[in-house]
Amino acid sequence: MSEPTIYIIILSISVFILNSNISLALKKDENNIDNTMMVVEHLAQYASKKKNYRFTPQNYQNHGYKIVGKIVGNDAYLDYTFPLIFNNESNFTIKLNAYNVSSVISQFGCDMSCFETTNIDGFVLKTDDLKHLNEKMNQDGFYFHSLEKDGFGINYKHVIKISTDLTAQIASFLLNELNKLNKDTYENRIQAALNFVQFIPYGVPHFDSQTHSYMGLATPHESLAISYSDCDSKSTLFAGILHHLIAPENIILVSCIIEEGAHMIAGVTGLNYPGQYYNYNNKEFLLIETTAPIPLESQPSNKFKEINIIPIS
Repeated sequence: MSEPTIYIIILSISVFILNSNISLALKKDENNIDNTMMVVEHLAQYASKKKNYRFTPQNYQNHGYKIVGKIVGNDAYLDYTFPLIFNNESNFTIKLNAYNVSSVISQFGCDMSCFETTNIDGFVLKTDDLKHLNEKMNQDGFYFHSLEKDGFGINYKHVIKISTDLTAQIASFLLNELNKLNKDTYENRIQAALNFVQFIPYGVPHFDSQTHSYMGLATPHESLAISYSDCDSKSTLFAGILHHLIAPENIILVSCIIEEGAHMIAGVTGLNYPGQYYNYNNKEFLLIETTAPIPLESQPSNKFKEINIIPIS
């Protein structure tokens, strides 16, 4: 067989593979996070706001479980095995469509003309033009109400709202799994949702592009697709799942300070475990760490300072 003929055959096979629906398995490895970025980039390809998913997450920690992605055509299949309750593992799978996910994440992001980052956790306003800030920031998941400290930030209720298609599917899966075990209780619903979130690897996202900033938040869709998430991203995902399982007024998001600095956790009322509680609207909320695998009965006491409540109902 001549050399040109061999070349044509190889080229034809390559074109066939690239244009077929043969799935591309993209398994995340602790030392090769870029592989997972291909999944989220595929799902975000039609987004109106561009993001840089190639930033290596800071403080990455794998808790023994990870989400694996597989691309098939215009979709991505995510597969996640995690401890449900009482050492019972469950396997969650979901199909996400690139058009739908791109539409969701296009609804979150702030124009770079409003503020800029000073470091991974710090943000400063770039202008004191109130008209510009009100027009540009009070949309797409951000708020602005003053030039003073804490006068702008992420509208977490908005992020939970636009992500409800995903979080509702997760909540339904958790409820079905608990019913299979005959363990559907208020406490177990909370613990199952917490386990789902806590066992996702930890990492600080940084998706800012030249045109938009995201204040270090991964939306729920992104947290699953990239298989890592940080404190406010995990707490938002947890609250989003949980509000399909219990009354939304029983859940709060909590910004606070710990020894390492600014932090976000969640609070849930109706529980009777040791830990740190906060009274809000005449209800006692257990303050819950979402970043690492800490069960409800082992939540820390007197760790969270300068508490600020963010209601989601």
